[in-house]
Amino acid sequence: MKNHRWSDGKLLQTNKKYSHLKLKQKEKIHQWMYDAYKAAYQRLGKYPDTADDEEILRDVMDRISEADIWIPYGEVAKHYRSIRGNLKKRLGREHLWEQPAIILEPLDIRFSVCKVTDYSGIDLTQPFCFTGATDEEKSLVCPESFVSESTIARDDGWRGFRITGQLDFSLIGILARISKVLASNGIGIFAISTYNTDYILTKEDNFEKALKVLKNAGYGIKDRQ
Repeated sequence: MKNHRWSDGKLLQTNKKYSHLKLKQKEKIHQWMYDAYKAAYQRLGKYPDTADDEEILRDVMDRISEADIWIPYGEVAKHYRSIRGNLKKRLGREHLWEQPAIILEPLDIRFSVCKVTDYSGIDLTQPFCFTGATDEEKSLVCPESFVSESTIARDDGWRGFRITGQLDFSLIGILARISKVLASNGIGIFAISTYNTDYILTKEDNFEKALKVLKNAGYGIKDRQ
């Protein structure tokens, strides 16, 4: 028969259109597309773009095959691309309900990450001085102007931002999601956690890029004074 072929003992219509599917089949596939889109978002730490289509569609086609639904790949791909924007909006609405809005506050400070012999010459009452002592070392993160004579190693040129407000200890994955977004864009971080919140530092040449990609990923960026 024209426009048909046999596959695994079944006669398949090679020119079958997405519109030919039954309503329940369309509803299932739509949900599978959303599930795959959401999984990609969680894996990448950002909204998927066209470069991620192939992997998402592979997941969807696996589900379609498992459900014994026949539809050509091209038809599925065409429909997915037509609704990608709606999937992004749906995911955005879902996240508004799942977690509180995250607002990031850029800090107008150049930080230095240091190793020190001791803390005796450091005024720890100054803001933005973070210390960490272990059985192997004593470290200090502070504004570059506060670096003390007890410093034996330092790495300058860090910029930072903090998550605004006081984070509840029950909140899970906030810092992990931020680091995923930045890592997927080739941006390394130095993270510091305090009782109230988290501070994220990046090298100065990546700082503006970091704020941009986080804003594109749905995070709010507080206006700088």
